[in-house]
Amino acid sequence: MADIIVALDDLTAEKALALAEKLSGTGVLFKANDLLDDPGPNIIEELSVFGGVMADPKFHDIPNTVGNRVKKMANYGPRFITVHASGRIPMMRAAVEKCGDSRILAVTVLTSLGEDECQLTFGAPVKAKVLQFARDAVLAGVHGIVCSPKELEFLSGFPELAGLIKVTPGIRPVWHLGTEDQARVTTPADAVKMGANYLVIGRPIVKAEDPAEAVRKTQEEISVAGGNAV
Repeated sequence: MADIIVALDDLTAEKALALAEKLSGTGVLFKANDLLDDPGPNIIEELSVFGGVMADPKFHDIPNTVGNRVKKMANYGPRFITVHASGRIPMMRAAVEKCGDSRILAVTVLTSLGEDECQLTFGAPVKAKVLQFARDAVLAGVHGIVCSPKELEFLSGFPELAGLIKVTPGIRPVWHLGTEDQARVTTPADAVKMGANYLVIGRPIVKAEDPAEAVRKTQEEISVAGGNAV
């Protein structure tokens, strides 16, 4: 069954750790983004007591700088560390060389970008850029990619990408009703059917009255589709 990564965005360290403790034993991982700034990367070690951690700094710089930063981040023991695929092959390769026991995920096109924004930013449609970035990730030896679920089925048609871990934000469980700030979203079951290994879910779980129950209901949705984490 594909695993859930709970996005701990815009939480204090105290609230993030309290939530992680509530979800301990459910099998979820935790995504740390702004928590890497405040209180700092040591939050990875604290969260790791309750489950695996996806460190999400989205590094994007010259290869040497990214390699140095990944090396220091890896010392805290996250399962995953993210970099921007738009940094291109040498930068991603530097990250892979310095990641230790962690795995590198290359972020393709942010889920907040629709077709028009992608065209303006990258000069090409979403699918074309995601495919290019995914191919670059393979050439760089990256372990996986972060992409919208809307591109998963398309990517499955390219055998050279089969070995990549697929991590997908923009997931909204069927039972959850709320406003969206992401342009390309889908349900957990559909994402798994299209090839997702990990599903990043934030507010439907974080804001739930009973977060553990929210995880359980979401895992039921995932189980209908099957699929495996990597």
